[in-house]
Amino acid sequence: MINKDPIYQQLNRLLRQKISSDKYQVGDKFLTERMICEEYDVSRATANKSLSSLVSEGLLEFRKGVGTFIRSKPSVGKLLKLTSFTENARYAGYTAKSVVLRFERLKAKNIEAAIAEKLLTGQDEDIYRIERLRMANDVPMILEHRYIVASYCPDLFEQSLKDSLYRLFTDTYDLNITGMDETISAVTLTREEAELLEIEEGKAGFLVTAVGYIDEYKPLWWERTIHKPDAFEYRCQVRPNQAQQELKGHLII
Repeated sequence: MINKDPIYQQLNRLLRQKISSDKYQVGDKFLTERMICEEYDVSRATANKSLSSLVSEGLLEFRKGVGTFIRSKPSVGKLLKLTSFTENARYAGYTAKSVVLRFERLKAKNIEAAIAEKLLTGQDEDIYRIERLRMANDVPMILEHRYIVASYCPDLFEQSLKDSLYRLFTDTYDLNITGMDETISAVTLTREEAELLEIEEGKAGFLVTAVGYIDEYKPLWWERTIHKPDAFEYRCQVRPNQAQQELKGHLII
């Protein structure tokens, strides 16, 4: 089959594959324009255009007088693919950590009615209320508020919340996570939120609200997370409807 894509787009795909390979890690020096020209038999202009594109995506970074370096690994998933903050941070080459700010067990009648409704719980059903500060390389990135139906996770304890909840759900409790309804919008941070995320009060951040499901449509958790505005970005690649659409989240410390 004849490939009619522009040469630089074909080169982008090849370079992305090379960046994602085990040969390179975050922080490693990448190929120069001359090396790319020799290896892929392309012009300097094409090599420069591809490198500039990968820099704009956040995968590479130019260091004047030094060269081009790996900034992050490609992280591409289907729109409905669920990945944890811990997984994304580690994949990008950062050390992930969670600081537990609040952990308590409540009755559903004592939480907001709208949240209990989303979780489809009776008034006397137990709910875990959790607040965590998600960190990457000790930099606060996400402020998380989460409510979990306790019957699915008996004997949950605070120490277990310092790692990935997704791994806890699947590995410890053997839960079959099947999807998540998620809404992303902008929000102005309060003084408390700004202090926890170590940014100026009044700045805007990403607000993500979501319901996570097991066994198709059984609600397991409701969450409200605020993402630090200058350290995280969503990038959506939209293609014709017969092709796959992709949503990517990048840490950009």
